[in-house]
Amino acid sequence: MKKTAVALVLCMSIMAFGACGKTNADSNIESTEAATEEATEQSGTTSSADIEYNVNEYVTLGDYKNMEVTLDNDYAVTDEILTNYINNNVISTCPYYVESDKQTVENGDVANIDYEGLLDGEAFDGGTAQDYDLEIGSGSFIDGFEDGLIGANVGEEKELNLTFPENYTSTDLAGKAVVFKVKVNSIKQKQDMSYDTLTDDYVAYLSDKVGASYQTVDELIADIRAYLEQTASSSKSKAIRSAALEKLGEICTVDKFPEGLLEARVQEYIDTYTEQYCKDTTLEDYISKQYGITVDEFKSQITSEMQEEVKTQMILEAIAEAEDIKLDEDGFKNYVSGLVSNYGYDTEDTLYKNYGTTAEAGKKYLQKIYVCNQALDSIIDSVKVSYDTTDSTEATESITESTEEATEN
Repeated sequence: MKKTAVALVLCMSIMAFGACGKTNADSNIESTEAATEEATEQSGTTSSADIEYNVNEYVTLGDYKNMEVTLDNDYAVTDEILTNYINNNVISTCPYYVESDKQTVENGDVANIDYEGLLDGEAFDGGTAQDYDLEIGSGSFIDGFEDGLIGANVGEEKELNLTFPENYTSTDLAGKAVVFKVKVNSIKQKQDMSYDTLTDDYVAYLSDKVGASYQTVDELIADIRAYLEQTASSSKSKAIRSAALEKLGEICTVDKFPEGLLEARVQEYIDTYTEQYCKDTTLEDYISKQYGITVDEFKSQITSEMQEEVKTQMILEAIAEAEDIKLDEDGFKNYVSGLVSNYGYDTEDTLYKNYGTTAEAGKKYLQKIYVCNQALDSIIDSVKVSYDTTDSTEATESITESTEEATEN
């Protein structure tokens, strides 16, 4: 499925409020179409951070201290979730291979091999490994590699003349004829293993493979449960923040936007997007090629999303004002350091320039976002949370997806 242009733009919005929730647009806010037209005419020189306004003239707060939200997942780590994780994320990625006394490779065996791939007589990147366990018949390697080892004896060296497929991911190798020099070190056999049949021997084997220090099944299970619970707790916190943001959009009213604020925000995102993705082409050509839409449609989508984001920001600014939350310089420094570190910016100025027409403007904008985060934090503990876990399967899948994302990151 293609990513939409807006989804890509929102990925750039790392400064969002921990978990950006969508809110319902008020009918009193200027129309998206009108804002888009004004944004198109915008020169891009006005910084949103330089637009001053009294937020209380634009926002009417509801009873934000007594909000009630409902989650469709209680984020409890059940035995079922633990079992599925160990089966699907631990054992499946580290299957149990044990040594055998077999001397000849057969289909279904696990051949421990050393191999070197040569293209025009030269070793190519990613084509060499030692002490590699290859399950024959798994289809892990290109056609002919695994079949070429059937019948080979332990200690035997073979040369496999093969051709990479035309659609291979590496264009340097796609369709190319290569030679693999392979030595069979030993033959192993795969042992059936599951959560219910875990043994201390497998745990020791796993620890050796991944560089861990588990010695018993109980140690492994306890550590994985703790990991899952930590991940679930983090996911739950994000879900509550997202639900709270959505609820704020329902109980608070933004009558209108300060003059030029929405237009400036839209233009800033377009400028940032163009800078990151259109260095060697035009925005029009890039958008057309990637998403099959026009620049006007692209701007309309961005404006619609920015309309919701600016509304949320203004509500949180009004809460900060009501709760007398001011900028904490030390806290802001830590916030910025985290963004620089987590998202790979070279310097703080590089980060700031990504969120304003100048580094100074970007810093002022991020200061606003930091205060908004503080405002949201100040009311989260008062949010009353209930759970509707009617669909337990969906809840289980949600926990699993969260742990997989955490593992990937």
